[in-house]
Amino acid sequence: MISDYDKVPYKGAIIPNSYPGHLALCNMWHNGRHSPLQGFHLTELGCGDGANLLPMAFYHPDSTFIGIDNAESGLSRARECAAQIGLHNIQFMQKDICEMEQAEIVQCDYIIAHGLYSWVSDDIREAILQFCRNGLSTTGLAFISYNAQPGWASRGLVRDILLRSASVQQAAIEDKASKAIEVASELLQAMPSRDYAYAVLLAEELERVRDGKPFYVYHEYLEEFNQGFWLRDFIERARQNNLNYVCDAQFSQWEGQVPKELRRSLSQADLDPVEQEETADLLCNRYFHASILCPSDELGDVPVESMSHPQILKQVSIASSLRADSDPFDLTEGVVELFTGSHGQEITLDASITKAAVVLLASQWPIGMQLNNLFQQTTRLLSEHGHNVLEDAQSQLTEELIMLFESGVIDLRLQQPDYNRDLPEYPKLHALARYEIGHRDALSTPYHLPISLNDQFLEVVRVMDGSKSTKEIKALFGEDIVDQSLDLLVRWGLLE
Repeated sequence: MISDYDKVPYKGAIIPNSYPGHLALCNMWHNGRHSPLQGFHLTELGCGDGANLLPMAFYHPDSTFIGIDNAESGLSRARECAAQIGLHNIQFMQKDICEMEQAEIVQCDYIIAHGLYSWVSDDIREAILQFCRNGLSTTGLAFISYNAQPGWASRGLVRDILLRSASVQQAAIEDKASKAIEVASELLQAMPSRDYAYAVLLAEELERVRDGKPFYVYHEYLEEFNQGFWLRDFIERARQNNLNYVCDAQFSQWEGQVPKELRRSLSQADLDPVEQEETADLLCNRYFHASILCPSDELGDVPVESMSHPQILKQVSIASSLRADSDPFDLTEGVVELFTGSHGQEITLDASITKAAVVLLASQWPIGMQLNNLFQQTTRLLSEHGHNVLEDAQSQLTEELIMLFESGVIDLRLQQPDYNRDLPEYPKLHALARYEIGHRDALSTPYHLPISLNDQFLEVVRVMDGSKSTKEIKALFGEDIVDQSLDLLVRWGLLE
């Protein structure tokens, strides 16, 4: 049967929070067991065109991957990419998950279901949870994302408005999104005032439709199924399928942040952890969750060797894109400095040891540093600039790095990607990057983070096929833009 995703193809993208290394770290951070980072098996349900799955397979050749979807159009594009870049550790299956037999379910260390749970009927939601229960290994983790109440209520209201529009109802399926965009634009023009909170919320949602790409507008607002869920209801249904809730994959990311004052207030209230999260959903207008689940029946039988957060910090690689806003920058103890992240998030720091550490991390981004090395270089930097290092500096740095991680402004990685950082005389994009240059809106990196493409950058890197020397490329485009492009490609591991 031809699905709506065949008629209106959805253009996929990398989902950073679904990366196995991130899921394993979240599990460890919340006192869970270790999950494998090498030689693992991963299945993605609703994989679409493979935009999220293919980069994992490319950068993890020792692991195996399965993509399952019921829309053949996306799968055909995924298979084409896999063949073009020479992947042999991935397969794609056109299947209805409700019709899959137990014998067809391969035991997995990770199962991903992004952008699926809210957008299907209730029997398929149940099948997703059953697949996770039957398919996860004893230490496996499932990532399931969905629209969350109560924040999704305003988006659901706009969805209802668009679905009731006569022009949308009467349009052919391939034209429905453009009609919905027209309706949203007309409603925005007719809105008399934005002086009220309700009008602000409504306008934000209408602008999201007006400015959205047609494939996104159709599948987010006009599909037959799209439902938001309260966190407690999702957790309870997971438990009925013998799956335990670990945490939200966004807890340490900027998308899922809760102001620390609110977090402190909630922790002091007479609320259980789920009530705290649902209250934060309400007060922060959070409309999306990415829940991590694990099998529940083994947890009582297998002892969990939990690690403290400081212990974890000693084992990971620490990275940050935070940049100091002021110039000149003051490392003096107690002087407040403002830092801004790559997504626009802001944070103020006043401790000399932390400010110096963040400056050093930014200079290495996206490459991370081990805690001991970071502390040594930080104390050296402070000494070189005439600043004393306090006696408790190391413990202070540890505490503040934990705070920064939970605030979503630094990354912790259980495994540092290994790639060549030397600049070759004849630069050549690796096979995945060469494919994505012509088919995606961003390049996928070994960190499972996307690098956006602009026209000038595209023009330069398209000629980096190994046939031209750096000198020849600079003669074509100029030294500055080529140096910038090469620096970016080398830092992010995008060259052979």
